[in-house]
Amino acid sequence: MRSIILLLIFLTPLIAVSSTFKELEKKLKDVKSVRVVFVQKTRYSWYPKPELSKGVFYATRDGKFRIEYTYPDKVVMVSNGKEIIILNEEDREAIIDSVENNTSPVIESLFFFSKPLGEVFEPVGELDKEGLKVLILKPKKRDENIKEVYVELDRNLDVRRIRVVDTEGTQTTIEFIDIRKNFKPSSGLFRIELPPDVKVRRAGEL
Repeated sequence: MRSIILLLIFLTPLIAVSSTFKELEKKLKDVKSVRVVFVQKTRYSWYPKPELSKGVFYATRDGKFRIEYTYPDKVVMVSNGKEIIILNEEDREAIIDSVENNTSPVIESLFFFSKPLGEVFEPVGELDKEGLKVLILKPKKRDENIKEVYVELDRNLDVRRIRVVDTEGTQTTIEFIDIRKNFKPSSGLFRIELPPDVKVRRAGEL
């Protein structure tokens, strides 16, 4: 909390949290499903070159989602809203975990569509940046790994970029390249059939 307060003091120009947060939340209530092509960049505090990933994710308001990383590795993440299966096709390994235990920035971004915004985040600041509005949020549920979340919105209040900063200074930015709202998911989109040669384990198991 102290780090967030100090950050807000030095941010300029800083404006009080206005109705933008509530307007965004209201707009997202009309989104039943979403498909987003994204580019993810991760910058580590100890390494100068960012790590680049690409993929597409699908999400529905009831908490189901599917993430397909296409670069650099082929990884599929599928969730029924409670559990998540992470399949690494190259390693032939699948991990089963709960959504709450998974702090992937991509999954954090999915919450903007699969859950009411106010259930997940609370606003701590807002500023204008080159014609974009930037909301500064923090998770309502204590998370030792996530320090700050920045959400960049265009003039139509469409999410264009999400940046997550963790407690070690690692910054992960997810840029939304193409957004398709309210599509009809296929019956098998949020299911995954694991091949018989894939090793399956639950998170935390050796």
